[in-house]
Amino acid sequence: MRTATLTAIVFVAMSYATTAQKLTLLPQAGIENSRTTVQYNGLSSFLPAGEVLSPYLGVRIDYTFKQGHGLFAGIATSHSVVSYNFSDLETGMKVYNASPGDMKLRFEGGYQFSTKRIYFNKSGSASNSAKSQPQTSTVRKGCGGSLKYYCGRSSDKAMNHTKTKNKGWYMSVQPSLGLALSPSSESVISSAEGTQTNYSYKAGNWSTAVTAGTGIEFGKNKQRMFTIGINYLKGIGNLDTRTITATVGNKITTATLKSAVSSWNITAGIPITLTKSKTAFKQKAAAEKSNQFHWKCGQYRSGCNRMIKQ
Repeated sequence: MRTATLTAIVFVAMSYATTAQKLTLLPQAGIENSRTTVQYNGLSSFLPAGEVLSPYLGVRIDYTFKQGHGLFAGIATSHSVVSYNFSDLETGMKVYNASPGDMKLRFEGGYQFSTKRIYFNKSGSASNSAKSQPQTSTVRKGCGGSLKYYCGRSSDKAMNHTKTKNKGWYMSVQPSLGLALSPSSESVISSAEGTQTNYSYKAGNWSTAVTAGTGIEFGKNKQRMFTIGINYLKGIGNLDTRTITATVGNKITTATLKSAVSSWNITAGIPITLTKSKTAFKQKAAAEKSNQFHWKCGQYRSGCNRMIKQ
């Protein structure tokens, strides 16, 4: 059920991505701290390998609606598995050998919200170039007067429409919530060495997990520069109790093992916008309209000069 839910989330996210108005690719790198505990025969849990600090690499794609919320899907590394090895079921809690397991991949998908941009310089102002050019409200009859009104006011208005505000650096908070899916293998492996049997238990070998986190995006004016993120993961699937039974002589010995895993990471990434915003198209249209005004003004001036010569 959990696997089907995550698959549906990833499918919906990728479906929206194909027709997105604001699509962002975010490569990430950082460090991850994993905490994997083992419970042996129902006794208190303990950390067989301590807390494991490892590199983190990931990439995700975000689709954002106009309101600031949207969906995300991605892939990242995970290093939460701990190999717990022992040979005697009766003393396995005290006599063991533990080491971090191999790195594996996890697939993520979920929901993300982005707040409005918070500018550090609240007194950012627009360009004052429009104020430096005097404009007249008097309309004279004839070619000269009409030309002055048309070229002096209308073209200046079109040019001023393309001016953008320079507000400086900003930040935007991006909380998220989702599910993670990771391929898992057999949790308990036994091997014989002479008359002795060795057991290897893969603690923290989760298949599904819950993720939550917060990203802080920094940028300048309207340019997105980089993102700092802090994320938390809690394994919820494939962590049930595993039972091992062995017969030594005429005695049957049983050991039960259960694990729990959680991790957090801190990452840094550079957002790459894959779709152009509508604002860019509007600015381009305004610039083209301004060029048309200048061309018409020059044409009218040429016509007025010919009329004056006659």
